[in-house]
Amino acid sequence: MSTNRRKFIRTVSSSALAIPLISSFGIADAIKDNRVPPLPGANDPKYWDKLRNQFLLPHDTVFFNTGTLGAMPRVSVNRMVEHVYKVAANIADWDYRDGGMKSGEWMSGYWPHSDIREKLAKLINADLKEVALTENVTSAMSYFAIGLDLKEGDEVITSDQEHPGGRGAWLVKQKRHKVNFREVTLPKPAHNPGEIVDLIVKEITPRTRVIMLSHVITGSGAILPVKEICAEARKRGIITVLDGAQALGHVNVDVKDIGCDAYVRCFHKWILAPAGTGFLYINNERIKDIWTTLASSQWDNQEDGGYRFTQRGTGNLSVLLALDSSLDFHFAIGPEKVRDRIKFLGNHLRTELRKIPEVKIFSPEDESMCAGITVYNINGFTGPKLQDEFWNRSKMRPRSSSDIFGVRHCTHIYNSVSEIDKALDIVRELAKTSAPALAFSDDRPPISMVP
Repeated sequence: MSTNRRKFIRTVSSSALAIPLISSFGIADAIKDNRVPPLPGANDPKYWDKLRNQFLLPHDTVFFNTGTLGAMPRVSVNRMVEHVYKVAANIADWDYRDGGMKSGEWMSGYWPHSDIREKLAKLINADLKEVALTENVTSAMSYFAIGLDLKEGDEVITSDQEHPGGRGAWLVKQKRHKVNFREVTLPKPAHNPGEIVDLIVKEITPRTRVIMLSHVITGSGAILPVKEICAEARKRGIITVLDGAQALGHVNVDVKDIGCDAYVRCFHKWILAPAGTGFLYINNERIKDIWTTLASSQWDNQEDGGYRFTQRGTGNLSVLLALDSSLDFHFAIGPEKVRDRIKFLGNHLRTELRKIPEVKIFSPEDESMCAGITVYNINGFTGPKLQDEFWNRSKMRPRSSSDIFGVRHCTHIYNSVSEIDKALDIVRELAKTSAPALAFSDDRPPISMVP
């Protein structure tokens, strides 16, 4: 048994919490203690069914919207609630000394930032000093974009399928500093990785300073060939920053292998941590060149650039502790095992959807560019109508992407083959009543499809 798995089992098998939870919350019975069953054995034929019990999700509902917010495991919820109560009840016991830096049990000083950053660095193959903890992707991208010196006329290339949280800071840069922010039209669905690389590379000009792209497109699930694009950029001295909102915990993220200069990500989706947690990675070659945006006492810490961006005043330690537990949970199962399960379920869904003539799929045709996100519709249905049908017929919750472009259907470890088969039965039934295909000008869901 691995060290990480033993540590996790000790965590989830700890004694009951002494928390007088208020019954009116409606969840007291579900989170009143930490006595969660240990993880099932790796060879247990019921492994994934038993793992489902690590979540508070009711068994009569099915959650297919991890691309917006993941379902937190029970152990993370318990740890967060325990700490909130502990601080509220015992704050007078806290002896604030040394500026709080040795009081990590109470406040968000260096600890547990260092522990979490160490686990994150291991997960993405980075140095601890290259990673900073942030609130989400939007804040991380803003810290990088605003902190990067660009001149009037410098060019930033992106795609036409980026999330507003990734684009916003660059639009500010464009308006304030007269930077040229240019969008490249990508096909939807994408056909193959080479097509994407060619489209991006041919748009590079002598004024191009930055390429900003999503690792996984939120509106289609397309996994972009970011390693190849970053290699082309590096040859030309162009800075690369990747929006990984839909990537870590979903697909493999090795920042050294990818070769990007910066990577931004949130934990509240595929890592199954609470909202308000994310990170910024900047490689050692670039990190000293990025100015601090939100400045506290460590604003000019050039020895630990990651902490320079992490220290932004008092944060929510209870949320960070829940993140810490979610990372332990992820490591205990095994990152590769999680990714393989997500991909297996997503592939099963897409394989069967392609057999239904009335279904249009907006995710890539090449399965190497797909994992756990599938965007599709049934001829004649609007997105909201299709989403409502899933809920009304079987309490299933994918997410409507827009009136025309159907639903985004995400698969994660708390989903099962039987749940996907049941969803497919609903699609087949609805397809029998489908109208002729709705007319639209292209196959590209609008940018307003946000997670």
